[in-house]
Amino acid sequence: MKKALYFAALLLLPAFVACEKEDIENTATVSMAGDWYCTVDAVDDNGNPITQMLDGSPNSGEDYFGVGLTHIMTYNTADNTTAEMWIDNQGIGNFAADYADNWESYGFMPTYAIKAKVNINLTALTFSSTDAPNFGEGYDWVEKVPGYDDQGKVRLDEDGDTILVDHIFHSEAGMPVTIEGKILPMAGTQPNGSKADSIVFFVTYKDDPWYPDDGYTKYKVSGIRYSGLVEND
Repeated sequence: MKKALYFAALLLLPAFVACEKEDIENTATVSMAGDWYCTVDAVDDNGNPITQMLDGSPNSGEDYFGVGLTHIMTYNTADNTTAEMWIDNQGIGNFAADYADNWESYGFMPTYAIKAKVNINLTALTFSSTDAPNFGEGYDWVEKVPGYDDQGKVRLDEDGDTILVDHIFHSEAGMPVTIEGKILPMAGTQPNGSKADSIVFFVTYKDDPWYPDDGYTKYKVSGIRYSGLVEND
C-alpha cells in the first residue's frame, strides 16, 4: 500500500511542475494597458474646453460632439516592447467630429477612428506620437453603376433592366494623429465611489477639415479604467 502511494505521488509531481512552467507573464505594457471609458471634448491650444458652439449657442464644455462615453483600449504591440503601445477606439468613426451638419462642405465624411502606435515612458506613465500612421477603420463611399460582362456589354436581368453593381469611388482612411497623454494612478473615481486609474490625452488629426473654423484646435480624451463591475457600468 505504501509503495502504491509513493508511486502515485511521483506521478502527480510532474503535473505540479508543469503548472509552474505555464504561469503567464504580464505584458511589457501592463502598467499602461487597459480598457478605458472616456469622454471627448473640443479644446483650445491651452486645453480649455470650448463653451460656445459654431452657431453661437452655449455649450457646457463637456461632450462637445454628443458622443457620450466611448471605449478606448491601450495594449502592447506584437513586439511586446516597453517603448510603445497601441491606442485603439475600436473603429468608432464619429469619435470626435461634428460632421453631421457640415460634411458636405468637406466633400467626404472624415473618419475620426483611432488605432495608432504611441511612444511610451513606463516610469512617467506618459505616451505620445507625432503624425503617427492611423489604422483606424475608414469609410468606403459606394455608388451603383451598370455591371458589364466579359465582352464589355451591359448586363441585363430577366426583364431587360440593367444590373447595377457596387462601385467604390472613394476610400476615406484614418488621418495621421499627434497624441500627447498620461495615465494617472488612482486619480479617477468609479460610479460606486471606488478609486481607479484615469487617462487623459490630447489628439490632433493631420489635415483635419474642421478646426480651427469651429473654434477649437484639438480634442481632449479623458476617462477612467474599466473596473469590470456591473455596478460601475
